[in-house]
Amino acid sequence: MTGDALASAFEALITGVTVYRDKVPASPSFPYVFVLTNFPTVAGRAVNRRAQFHRLRSRTTVVGLTGSSVRIVAQKLSNALEGKRPTVAGWSLGAIESVPNEQPIQPDTDVTITGTNQNPLYQPFDWILTGSKTT
Repeated sequence: MTGDALASAFEALITGVTVYRDKVPASPSFPYVFVLTNFPTVAGRAVNRRAQFHRLRSRTTVVGLTGSSVRIVAQKLSNALEGKRPTVAGWSLGAIESVPNEQPIQPDTDVTITGTNQNPLYQPFDWILTGSKTT
């Protein structure tokens, strides 16, 4: 299976909230989660230098109009991802783990919501998924 299958399986676990993948539309529906997932990289090799396991990294950014809305969606995101084990043919996958990044909720001063003088608030969250190819 491809790295895209891993990314899709990871992203499919995020339910119950508005999710945008790769690009946010000009007029998004607040609050939402923006997801960017990379290609799985080799994270460990055997003595013969063959890849033993891969690591998929993802950054999810929760965006809302208030700090409370960001925290509520962040909790839903954590419930959807932390410790979950996606199933992907051709892979043996571990549990998704959050990676502490110490990023606070902050205003996005580059964006002003149309018709207001308000900046949305956001908080990024980082995740890893480790697995081995079985085929």
